[in-house]
Amino acid sequence: MSKQECVLVVDEISDTTAVLQAVLEPRGVAVNRIRNLGGSAAGNAAPRPSVVVLDAESLSGSTPPFGDDWKNIPQVIIGTIHVAEMATIDDPSAVPLRRYFQKPFQFAELVQAIESLIAPSAALR
Repeated sequence: MSKQECVLVVDEISDTTAVLQAVLEPRGVAVNRIRNLGGSAAGNAAPRPSVVVLDAESLSGSTPPFGDDWKNIPQVIIGTIHVAEMATIDDPSAVPLRRYFQKPFQFAELVQAIESLIAPSAALR
């Protein structure tokens, strides 16, 4: 993985971010955090994330973002979430790869999922 890779964590509690920073940053992957998707904070996150880790509790009743700012960004969703039917998405091939984890989860599995989602995008560069 290159230093260009970035993971954005959307989580109200910083424990996941702290663990990911401790594990991924020495490997050259930046880890940034925002508390929720409200407002424009998610769209202003820089650099553009390679993977987004979403805690379902931080979504405040919304569904994972499918807008242009998030198009083709792989996502890891932690917790229980109800996603609208795929029929609501015009181009199913534009939906990013997703991994789902129920709570409680193992951080080792989360790191492995993130690395597997980063690897294909890094190989295309």
